[in-house]
Amino acid sequence: MILRGSLFRKYAILFVALVSGALLVSGLLETYFSYRENRDALVALEQEKALGAAATIAQFVKAVEQQIGWTTQPPIVAPAAAMEQRRSDYFRLLRQVLAVTEVSYIDPHGLEQLRVSRLAMDVVGSKTDYSQDPRFLQPKAGRAYFSPVYFRKESEPYMTIALAGSGKESGVTAAEVNLKFIWDVVSQIRVGREGRAYVVDARGALIAHPDISLVLKKTDLSGLAQVREALRVGKTGVARPLTAKDLEGHSVLAASAPVAPLGWSVLIEQPWAEVVEPLRASA
Repeated sequence: MILRGSLFRKYAILFVALVSGALLVSGLLETYFSYRENRDALVALEQEKALGAAATIAQFVKAVEQQIGWTTQPPIVAPAAAMEQRRSDYFRLLRQVLAVTEVSYIDPHGLEQLRVSRLAMDVVGSKTDYSQDPRFLQPKAGRAYFSPVYFRKESEPYMTIALAGSGKESGVTAAEVNLKFIWDVVSQIRVGREGRAYVVDARGALIAHPDISLVLKKTDLSGLAQVREALRVGKTGVARPLTAKDLEGHSVLAASAPVAPLGWSVLIEQPWAEVVEPLRASA
């Protein structure tokens, strides 16, 4: 009887151990797959928001480019009145596209002949030489010119868009474009409680961020792994989301999308602690 009782206890302990082990393994697998599903869903959401923001920014730039394009058409008046018609076209462009703050006409020799601005006095016949400047050379070669981002009065980001008219003897129209609109796009993106979006240019410099002070400091983010990856593949595709460190050194899940044809990238980051929060709750 003692031997039989001892065997029963051994079998009972073995049975309990096997059942407990199976339940533990099942629970761990369920937790793991729950984590994977949550992570994949969040990654897809971040990627979707990054692609949407990139498309909105690209549409904004394309719309401005198209509005500039109609001002490059040859004047349909006598040569003596051509400059006045061009000035009238530029005034209309400034009224219709608030992001454009200044427009210049560069003649076929690369000399500026007209500048119309909402921020300064208009200038006629300055003959500033842009013959070796990319804003003249690239459009004359048949390509629209998008300048690197620069800051006017150290307060707002700008870029230059330049287009050439049709014909060898046509000049170039160059417009200075305020990029504050991009800040509005970025500030409206929400991912979780603490997720954020920002935009970097082709050099990795910050040009839009919810914390405007970081933009005004001309913060260089090219050292961040997620930014390097976004810029590396930005011209050929979309970078895969990855875990990395943010500017403050915190772990984040980051997704990105390129802004064609500017070479910029939109990045979205969410703190890793927030990403795994559902997993902890499940556990």
